[in-house]
Amino acid sequence: MLDTLSSTVFLTAMSVWLGGVVFFSFFTAPVIFERLPRNQAADLISVIFPRYYNLGYVCGTLMIISGFYPVWLEPTGKMAWLSWGLAFLATALSAYAGKVVMPRVRRHRQTAASSAGTAEHPRNLSAYNRSHQLSVTLNSTVLILLITQALIYGYRVRFIVTGEG
Repeated sequence: MLDTLSSTVFLTAMSVWLGGVVFFSFFTAPVIFERLPRNQAADLISVIFPRYYNLGYVCGTLMIISGFYPVWLEPTGKMAWLSWGLAFLATALSAYAGKVVMPRVRRHRQTAASSAGTAEHPRNLSAYNRSHQLSVTLNSTVLILLITQALIYGYRVRFIVTGEG
């Protein structure tokens, strides 16, 4: 019973989070930046980001908690540990991106905008570009970790069902 609950929670959290990242990254953000002027698009994305990162925190926490059960059942199982570790890493990266990097991006964006036409603008714009690139890199890394997680989950289910692997 507990293994079914654990697996269901883990799979649901992973699916919701992965779907959210894919939908935001490949559908929502591109359409917003395509349809709105750049400043308005950036403002709208800034409103969405707290909810986007909260989704990652909640789903990641559920994955960490529910993913620990297979580790506890089979402490020598490498795939269970790998799965749990990836969930932890994706959650930590998402938390860092949301709590540290995004406020920095927002601050650098405001500073760059307010310094337009001044000697400080190139330096401020460069700081914004670096922090934004870090945000994109972290988001891409979380996406790769979640896809890897889905592949591992599929492998583990196949192994449990067929004994092959």
